This record gives sequence, structure tokens and C-alpha cells, in this order.
Amino acid sequence: MGWAMGSEAVKATMARTATLSAVSARRPAVSAGQTRAAILAATIEVIARHSLSGTTVERVAVAAGVAPGTVILHFKRKEALLIEVLEHLAQEFDQARRAAIAGAAEDPVSALDRLIEVNFDPKVSDPAKVAVWYAFWGEAGSRSVYLERAGAIDNSYHADLVRICADLIDRGGYGAVDAEAAAIGLIGTIEYLWQDIMVAGRRFDRARARRTVQAYLANVFPRHFQPSA
Repeated sequence: MGWAMGSEAVKATMARTATLSAVSARRPAVSAGQTRAAILAATIEVIARHSLSGTTVERVAVAAGVAPGTVILHFKRKEALLIEVLEHLAQEFDQARRAAIAGAAEDPVSALDRLIEVNFDPKVSDPAKVAVWYAFWGEAGSRSVYLERAGAIDNSYHADLVRICADLIDRGGYGAVDAEAAAIGLIGTIEYLWQDIMVAGRRFDRARARRTVQAYLANVFPRHFQPSA
């Protein structure tokens, strides 16, 4: 009787193994790059919900649909994963920003119009992504990491806007306008609206945000920008 029960158990185990093998065979192969990208995307969502300090390997693994060991295999430790998320977002924003202002020397107005579009593109300023930016900046223990990994991009962004504003001042004869002040005002307006993205989430009115930035530029450079209707 015991042997018969043992034999049945072995058969059941073999059947389950065969079923799992068949399912695995039908499932599309996932590359290491795809797994890594899924883990990064999951980490962004986890940081947005739980903050940096509340982000754990286990939570990321659940969100990504992988085992905790897979997260460790790709990123070694939580700190390295968090840094890679920040660098990923910084590079994504920097590439989009540089593409937007390409050709600014010939047409600074169009460059700033494109920059507004980039800043409020849902792919760039998704609420979860914005939350990650502010998590690194807002948590004292991570601010030095932010400055080390993304500070140069921020500085370059600032310098580019000062240069574009200075060009507009020369072209339009805005003698009373200071390029540095105009650039800081533009950055500040956009950052204020980004904070609103965290509060409003998916309900954030991106069209209204674009109009707000256009209104700021129209006040500073009235001969080149008009408030949107």
C-alpha cells in the first residue's frame, strides 16, 4: 500500500513537471535586457509608492514579477539598483532635452516650444518618474547621490537656458531683461508644475501646464511669445 501511494506521488510530480515544462516552452523567451528593464520600471513604481527608504528588493521583485534573487543577480544590491534608476531617468531626460533644443542658435523660440513639450510629455514626466526625482532630492541621505549623478545634467540644462534667453534678449532688444533671471524663472515655473504632477497624478492637466509656461515666456519675451488661448 505504501509503495503504491509512493508511486502515485511520483507520477503526480512527474505530471506537474511535464506541465510546467510545456508552459515554459510556450512562454516567449525573455532576454536579460528585458528583465533588467522590467526591474528598473518596477523600481520606479515602488519608489513612487514607498519612498527610497521603503523600497526593498522584495517589493521590487513582486512588482517586476521576478524572484528576489533575479533582482540581486542584475543589480547586486539595493543601493546599486537605486543609483541605476536615477541615472536611467537622468539620461532619458537629458537626451530628450538635448533633442528639443537642437537648433536653438537658429530658432530659439521653436527650441523653447519643444522644450515645453518635452517637460510635459507623459513619457518624461510620468507621475512615478517625477516622484523618483523628488525622492532623491528630498531625502537628505540621497541628495549627495543626486548631485553626484545628475548635478552635471542640471547645470548643463541651466546653462543652455541662460544661453537661449540671452539670444532672445539680443534678438528682441529686451534690454531690461536679465538672461540668468529669465532662465531661473522658466526653470522654477516648470519645477512648480512638476510638483503638481506628484499631487494630481494622472489627473494633471498637461495642456494647462503648457499654457502656464507659455504665459511666463510671453511676459518676459512679449515680441516672441503669446499666451495660449
